[in-house]
Amino acid sequence: MILKTSDGYEFEAYLTGPDDAKRAILIVHDWWGVLDYNKRWADRFAEQGYKAMVIDLYDGERARSPEEAGEMMRALDQDQADSKLIAATDLLKQGGRKVASLGWSLGGRQAMQAALLDPDAVKAAVLFYCRMLTDSTQLAQLGGPVFAVYAKNEQTWPAKMDKFNAAMETVGKPVETLCYDAAHGFVNPTSDRYNAEMAEDAWQQVRDFLDRALN
Repeated sequence: MILKTSDGYEFEAYLTGPDDAKRAILIVHDWWGVLDYNKRWADRFAEQGYKAMVIDLYDGERARSPEEAGEMMRALDQDQADSKLIAATDLLKQGGRKVASLGWSLGGRQAMQAALLDPDAVKAAVLFYCRMLTDSTQLAQLGGPVFAVYAKNEQTWPAKMDKFNAAMETVGKPVETLCYDAAHGFVNPTSDRYNAEMAEDAWQQVRDFLDRALN
């Protein structure tokens, strides 16, 4: 489907799930752009009764190499991304739905941004192996818990986990942490770092977390 930001900018989104859903989830891709596994996660949430959306921050572009992915990520206009996140959340929260945000890597940081942009609507955030926010002023605005999934083989682990947990504790916000003995990108089936067993376990753990957070 095509969504519009408040200033009329059109962008692509994949929307699935029942219209009468009481819960919704906003899914954001990693630095490669929208991939099939992003949509598959949305479909799985839809099967659980969610209204689910994958938004495209790259306007249809897909990276073909890590170097290109890095360039695309660095070139991302955050103001425009914010407008897309707001438009997506506005649609998902219609009818009083409780919304969660979820993303991997680049998308994890954007999922956190979605939670900060509309904390009244976004009641939980799920962040996979991403850059973690530690600014207490911003974290204090969160409207619900965070579920942080880490890959132990990242050079930034466990330091970024410890700093994030400390910052969340400082502002009195709940956080749940899940760590896998895996590399960054282990949920992506197109990556040579993919671990099917861990990816499936992560799906189950995320689903259980959201059942608690959005009840």
